Amino acid sequence: MGSGKTTIGALLARQLAWRFVDLDERIETSSGITIPQFFERFGEPAFRQTEADQLRAALGRAAEDPSGTVLALGGGTYAQPGCPEFLRTAGVPVLWLDSPADLLLSRCMTMTGRPLFRDEQSFRALHAQRLPSYQLADFRIDSSVDPAQAVAEILRLGIVGAALPGHLVVEKPPA
Repeated sequence: MGSGKTTIGALLARQLAWRFVDLDERIETSSGITIPQFFERFGEPAFRQTEADQLRAALGRAAEDPSGTVLALGGGTYAQPGCPEFLRTAGVPVLWLDSPADLLLSRCMTMTGRPLFRDEQSFRALHAQRLPSYQLADFRIDSSVDPAQAVAEILRLGIVGAALPGHLVVEKPPA
């Protein structure tokens, strides 16, 4: 929430001439309802199962796409048990879009449709809970900067090229 994963991911994909996939959008399209509606109707455990299914499907499609894919995960995806190991085994480099918690909080205060964002206290608790998972990412990118700067930083890492399996995961920080 608020890390810039959609903006940065889409900009990176455009610069690379790759496809951009937002996991949250895939979930909404497949379920026919918004994520807040999904949480309300079915609860978080059902959402996490659908999220895991959609992640596997997205990676399967990305592996078949020779043009490459940038995949933006939802805020809780990488914090789910087994997800970091699953992505590592798949050979997918994971980029953690990191910003200070205060900046993320200020960005989230103006957003709607975030089922796990209630107030500052719950935001900070969720951030602290998920932080250790995000620290397992392969790369940390400062997403508090202009999105074009963040994309330039990603490109400077030298991880985008023929040696990759053709897809990246752009992970947003906890919240």
